[in-house]
Amino acid sequence: MMQEHEKSHSDIAPDASHQNVLVAAANPLINAIPQIRHSVTHDDPAQLRQQLIDQIRRFELSCQQSGLGYEVIIGARYCLCTALDEAAALTPWGSRGVWTSNGLLVTFHNETWGGEKFFQLLAKLSQNPRRHILMLELIYFCLVLGFEGRYRVLDNGRSQLETIKQRLLQMIKSVRGSYAAALSPHPTDQPVLRKLWRPMIPLWACAAVAGLAACLFYIVLNWRLGDYTSPVLARIYQTALPEVKIGNPAPPPPATLNLRAFLKPEIDAGLVAVRDEADRSVVTLKGDGLFASAATEVRGRYTDVIRRIAAAMNNVSGQIQVIGYSDNVPIRSARFASNFELSLARAESVQSLLQQQLAQPSRVKAEGRGESNPLVPNTSAENRARNRRVEITLLVAPDATHAELNGLARGN
Repeated sequence: MMQEHEKSHSDIAPDASHQNVLVAAANPLINAIPQIRHSVTHDDPAQLRQQLIDQIRRFELSCQQSGLGYEVIIGARYCLCTALDEAAALTPWGSRGVWTSNGLLVTFHNETWGGEKFFQLLAKLSQNPRRHILMLELIYFCLVLGFEGRYRVLDNGRSQLETIKQRLLQMIKSVRGSYAAALSPHPTDQPVLRKLWRPMIPLWACAAVAGLAACLFYIVLNWRLGDYTSPVLARIYQTALPEVKIGNPAPPPPATLNLRAFLKPEIDAGLVAVRDEADRSVVTLKGDGLFASAATEVRGRYTDVIRRIAAAMNNVSGQIQVIGYSDNVPIRSARFASNFELSLARAESVQSLLQQQLAQPSRVKAEGRGESNPLVPNTSAENRARNRRVEITLLVAPDATHAELNGLARGN
């Protein structure tokens, strides 16, 4: 870490510590400043503190052996303890525990914070740079490795601190002079600026276009599928079922099921047509009035009609079939790929209204048959309108009582 900071300040020679016995003796402690400051966790802060205390003792001994004065050693120790304490205090693990009450500055100088006195000492030493060059270089290394002291909490403090570092650097250069150029200097590492690739079109726009393309692709495939399935379904529904001969069939029940009388007002209004048979009644809802073009929601005037039909069928047991039909004009929409899908959706709408009124909603089954089984040829607009319809068929259960059927006929 220390080498990186030295390279960023190329005005000081890489071997400055060789000319400064004070910095050379303090190298292990100086290197520890950025390592401590950038460590997120530490397994044993107390052990680290003890190791630094031992290293400071070795630093003092080395300075004494180099012939440095007592005041220089004490001043350097004060600066190192202050910088190391601040580095530890800025970490998650150093802001609590042993360092909060028993830092290095407390151990060696019986002070809790040196962020103010550090710069007072710098101001005093700057009055005679040539005499105190060893200390000034040591202080400079502490600053370039991140020590901020009281300037950390001041407004515009970092800008002021940068000015102090530049002045200190010029002061050191005025004493040291120019260093001899290296015979084979290492090339300066130039930072590689990687320009982030940015697409010409925003990613959200690409995603929107892709989603739209997927929807269009689905719609086209759905249409193609409808083209293939419509003829097949038409042939299926037009295929005659084989005749099954049953020996000695029971006589049919008397034709007492009479929805025609119950729905006479709707028949007279032209809303429905009713066909009563021995075992069933078929109510035909005319499609032109029942739904809007290509829509599946039942129009309001037919809602009451369907409710009356449900009320009548609620009194007679048996299954109820709702079958939707369309004309032969192909439909092309995002919602419906074929007339079979449209006719099924319309049948399900009528089924839902019937189920809301029936005591047993499960009796009702919906089915869509598209353009199959037309009432009349689809040769004119009037004929196509007749073929667009929904048929509600009540299949009377074999065990339906005469009372049920007669009650229906009377409109009860």
